[in-house]
Amino acid sequence: MAASSATIDPRVRERQFFDSVVAEEGEIHSFAPRGWRVIEKRFRQYLQPNGGEAMLDVGCGTGESRQVYRSHVRSYIGLDLSERAVERASNRFPQDEWQVGDATALPFADATFDIVAFSSVLHHIDDFPKALAEAARVLKPGGRIFAFDPNVYHPAMALLRHPSSPLYLSQGVSPNEKPLRPVVLCRAFRAAGLEVTRQRAQSGIAYQDVAPRLVRLGLGAFNIVDRAWEAVGLGRWFGTFVVTCGRKPVAGT
Repeated sequence: MAASSATIDPRVRERQFFDSVVAEEGEIHSFAPRGWRVIEKRFRQYLQPNGGEAMLDVGCGTGESRQVYRSHVRSYIGLDLSERAVERASNRFPQDEWQVGDATALPFADATFDIVAFSSVLHHIDDFPKALAEAARVLKPGGRIFAFDPNVYHPAMALLRHPSSPLYLSQGVSPNEKPLRPVVLCRAFRAAGLEVTRQRAQSGIAYQDVAPRLVRLGLGAFNIVDRAWEAVGLGRWFGTFVVTCGRKPVAGT
């Protein structure tokens, strides 16, 4: 008898979901190019990479997030739970290294990387504090973390993307996905032994594609309103995403 969805390992459900997305659509590309540029701006501003870092991008998908980081670091490895996504990324960018792997059990030695990014992925991980602990393990002392995830304090995220909302829209949402509270992210960073160096909500990250179709029809208007939300200062606290940055302490400091 087949196992019910409730008894399947959450990681298996997530992998199956994203494998099916790539099989049907060929890409995982929620953000428009302008949206990726906003994320890249925050990455450069908050981490100030010097071009000599070794970097791991957790949740690389089909390689879309690579554009945020690649020109700012010495080496880049993309990792994702979805085999189909990693295969697609590898075909698109064969000059970089791509691996299938679990964020809660990273296949790397201690103190391997200068930077670990979680590219809109912590909110997909059932036990995301464990993923942060793994990131801390593979970071060198003084290494940095950059993460961005949907913010539950943005009205659209709270109303349409949180499972507890009566207006929740499940289409296009992965089994474990839900927006996160900034304070919960900060607590998880600190519990993993990381210093929180910066946290800010961020709007103006333009979407390119969402589900269901009815929501997609209003995407242009949403992007305009969300950009204005950022311009008037509301994005800093109630933006669609929350950017959280951390640092692995150096012993004796």
